[in-house]
Amino acid sequence: MTDTVAVAERRPGRPRDTSLESTVLSATVELLLERDTRDVTISAITERSGVSRAALYRRWSSREELLAAALDSVRTAVGLKRGDTSLDTILASYEEASLEVDSRVGALVKKRVAMGLEYDQLRALSWDRHVSRRREPVAEEIRRGIQSGELSPDVDVEAMIDLINGVYYYQMVVRGPEPSPEATRERLRNAVKLVWEGALRRS
Repeated sequence: MTDTVAVAERRPGRPRDTSLESTVLSATVELLLERDTRDVTISAITERSGVSRAALYRRWSSREELLAAALDSVRTAVGLKRGDTSLDTILASYEEASLEVDSRVGALVKKRVAMGLEYDQLRALSWDRHVSRRREPVAEEIRRGIQSGELSPDVDVEAMIDLINGVYYYQMVVRGPEPSPEATRERLRNAVKLVWEGALRRS
């Protein structure tokens, strides 16, 4: 009897159904793009996805948790493209990531900002489970710059990421696209270089 219980306790749980997850997230994204966020209800999501309410709640414990996951599902992490210096790496990586922000992704980013301002729980979930994790590769690169002597040892890594992300957020979300992509690219590069200049190691 004891041995049977021990074996049962070691048995792994049921694997996550990734097809169900993908179906629900896709349906939620569609609804977020089509409707006012208040109308993206659990009932609407189950109807669009064909997934039962019970199955949905087995994967996400609340509407806010599901919305946070859906809003994040269209984003890609900043993939680091290694350059000669940490600055080169950051610039190349952010520039590549910004090319993937199409009108669909841009619309969802704006919705996430608006919903985060209205719903504290959604903002907290987005940060804890998604946004903060996407920052880690950038934090790692900044720490590498500190270790190599490129950056000052007393640099506040989190504050530096906030400044760099703020540059891109303001351009892509607040200011919006411009007629000259090259002019936009140059302004973004100059802004990041200003941030970097303030963080350089002084001899």
